[in-house]
Amino acid sequence: MNWAFLQGLLSGVNKYSTAFGRIWLSVVFIFRLMVFVVAAEKVWGDDQKDFDCNTRQPGCHNVCYDHFFPVSHVRLWALQLIFVTCPSFLVVLHRERKHRLKHGEDCQPLYGNTGKKRGGLWWTYFLSLLFKMVVEAVFVFLLFYIYEATFFPPLVKCREEPCPNVVDCYIARPTEKKIFTVFMVVTSFVCIVLTIFEVVYLCGKRFWECCGVQRTSRHNNTNSFVMAKIPHMDWKSLQDLLSGVNKYSTAFSRIWLSLFFVFRVMVFVVAAERVWSEDQGHFDCDTRQPGCANVCYNHFFPVSHVRLWALQLIFVTCPSFLVVLHVAYREERERKYRAKHGEHARLYDNTGQKHGGLWWTYLLSLFFKTVIEVVFLYILRYIYDSFSLPRRVKCDVSPCPNVVDCFVARPTEKTVFTYFMVGASVACIILNLCEIMYLIAMRVVMLKHHGAVRASLKRTHSEKST
Repeated sequence: MNWAFLQGLLSGVNKYSTAFGRIWLSVVFIFRLMVFVVAAEKVWGDDQKDFDCNTRQPGCHNVCYDHFFPVSHVRLWALQLIFVTCPSFLVVLHRERKHRLKHGEDCQPLYGNTGKKRGGLWWTYFLSLLFKMVVEAVFVFLLFYIYEATFFPPLVKCREEPCPNVVDCYIARPTEKKIFTVFMVVTSFVCIVLTIFEVVYLCGKRFWECCGVQRTSRHNNTNSFVMAKIPHMDWKSLQDLLSGVNKYSTAFSRIWLSLFFVFRVMVFVVAAERVWSEDQGHFDCDTRQPGCANVCYNHFFPVSHVRLWALQLIFVTCPSFLVVLHVAYREERERKYRAKHGEHARLYDNTGQKHGGLWWTYLLSLFFKTVIEVVFLYILRYIYDSFSLPRRVKCDVSPCPNVVDCFVARPTEKTVFTYFMVGASVACIILNLCEIMYLIAMRVVMLKHHGAVRASLKRTHSEKST
């Protein structure tokens, strides 16, 4: 049992969902589940061990940790992701399986289209949306209620027994945890908004159908794109999904994809991630003052390099999905057009050819990728002031008794990998800019060619008329 098993079950919901439902599913698996598995979960990996209190009273450390963190954030989010996806299974289960088991596989179908949202299936789908909204709202409320809307202050004061007095306790990586908590809460609200839009859309569509309003042309375009298969929760599956972009890409984009997965994702997974694996545990300060090491580490490394790169790699691939979705949208429109006008009718000469709206989608995806790369490079430079990691840093943050020397683990190795990842990002930015210029130049040449052809046809027509 793992997250891939959950993905396998939920992938069947795709064909019954509206456009809003497919976007919701993408947000859940790419921006919530994948970020949770590859980044957020590891931030809380050694949470209690690094929770440092300025007392050696037996039991005080455990009691204070339980008082301030009765339920771990990652366990709460894991439950939330499981519960919020459960209502979708009701839609998958609402089918004519019993009818076929009773009368045989070759019997007359009970429904013309088992996935069409009519009758009981409409109510099942509608109630699943309401239940999802309630689950999301309840878990967001629980998060605020348990932690009283105070997201990870560096210092908490504990008065619980058996502590001898008011004890100062220092949380490990408070800034990084705060960032991921805000990110997960925001994505929860995004999912709630998408579910509300889908509820309004379903009710509005049902209202017009009940009033007898026929909107055939618009119905053909609604809910038309089919989302690509959602990846399992690892980098290999993200590569499998993105490889579908290859057939719509230029040579520059194919080089970008190879560079991205060979020199960035693979290096990140097999090497860079392990260099930072025990980063805080090996951050050594020349003092035994409780909490000093935690506070100094958070001061100099508010967000781990590997977590920042994980987010960068996830976000920078997202614009490519726009191209896949746009092509899938075209293919679905083409299929419906042929079903209506015959097999030989064609709405597009080539659904994957970059013309019209698809050209703009492709160009915008390149702009978005470039902007995301630049933003993450700026954040890395802004947080650490340099791409080099020093061997020693001087810390005078409270509760350190004076200016403390702290020593970073593996600084040379980390500097090498930091420059490598930054260099790979810059190379990807250059490839994106080259592809943007290539696309614009080809579009200008094509427009000039079409203009020349039209002018030639006009001259020919005028000569024939005279």
